[in-house]
Amino acid sequence: MSNSLKDQLLALGLAPKKDVAKGKGNSRKKAAGKKPHDDADISLDQAYRIRNKEEQRQKQKAIAEKRELERRRREVNKKLKGIIDEFAVRDEKAEIKRSFVYKGKIRSVLTTAEQLKQINSGTLGVVYLRGNYHLLPADKVEEIRQFAPDHIPDLGGADSEEEQEHPVPDDLIW
Repeated sequence: MSNSLKDQLLALGLAPKKDVAKGKGNSRKKAAGKKPHDDADISLDQAYRIRNKEEQRQKQKAIAEKRELERRRREVNKKLKGIIDEFAVRDEKAEIKRSFVYKGKIRSVLTTAEQLKQINSGTLGVVYLRGNYHLLPADKVEEIRQFAPDHIPDLGGADSEEEQEHPVPDDLIW
């Protein structure tokens, strides 16, 4: 076992024999000065540098994409907030819960009896913004649907065959 790793690789035929003929020490300096022509000529150090540069580029690209998404989300939220502040239908006497499914969970908004009738008839809609649900006129909901459809919950409910056979009225209060 006194043989070096290089000698052992040569004995097994896994190392090229031309490196042994050149001698020790000079091969690394010569390889560093050469420009690689193909993947076989790239040294391990160069391969690591190339991989690190590629990883850095991918990280920078991911960060830039995330920043762009955040910027767009802030713009959409700002526009939504302006519309909600101006056109939201609010009533302090709202006590009736109108439930709906949004992002796979059952959510609810407080309404009055009149607002509940308007929601069920389609003249009022619900818009989500920053953890709250707001009632807006149907025309404003459609305007919001144009630029932020994911902020508008589906008030129609699930359309399974079982529910079609035995419909539950929207104005049912438990």
